[in-house]
Amino acid sequence: MIDEIDLIALLADHAELARHCDLLEAVADDLPALPADDDATSLCHMLEHRLSTHEARERRFMETVFAAQSVPSGEALLDRIRCRGVSQVMQAQDLIAALQPYAAPLPATTLGYMLRCFFEGCRADMAFEELAILVLAERRLTPAARSLLRNSLDQRCRV
Repeated sequence: MIDEIDLIALLADHAELARHCDLLEAVADDLPALPADDDATSLCHMLEHRLSTHEARERRFMETVFAAQSVPSGEALLDRIRCRGVSQVMQAQDLIAALQPYAAPLPATTLGYMLRCFFEGCRADMAFEELAILVLAERRLTPAARSLLRNSLDQRCRV
C-alpha cells in the first residue's frame, strides 16, 4: 500500500518546483528587462541544483514504488517520466547558460521562449506524474494518499 507519508516528499518537491516556475514566469513577463545580476545568479543556482535533485529523487521514488508492478502501459508512462526529467535538466542547463550575468545577451523573444517552454513543460510534467501515480497505483493508494494526490493534481491543473 502507498500511504500519504510515501507521497509527501514528492508532492512537497512538486510544490517547490511550482514556486520556481512562478519565479521564472515573472522573469519572462518582465522581458526585455533582465533580472539583476544577484537575482540571475540565484535563479541559475536554483536551476542547477534544484532540478537535478528533483529529477533524481523522482526517479528513485518511481522505481521504488513501481519496480515490481506490471501495469498495462505502465512502463511506457515511466519511460516518459524519465525522459522528461532528463529533458528538464537539459533545458535548465540551457537557461543557466543564458541567464548568467556574464553571458552574451539573447534576444528577449528567444529567452522568453526558452523560459516559457521550461516552466510550462515542468508544470505539465508534474501534473502528468501525479496522474500517472493515480493510474498506476490506484489500487495501492490508501484513501488519504489518494485524497492528497488528487488535491495536489487539482492545484496543478488550475488555470
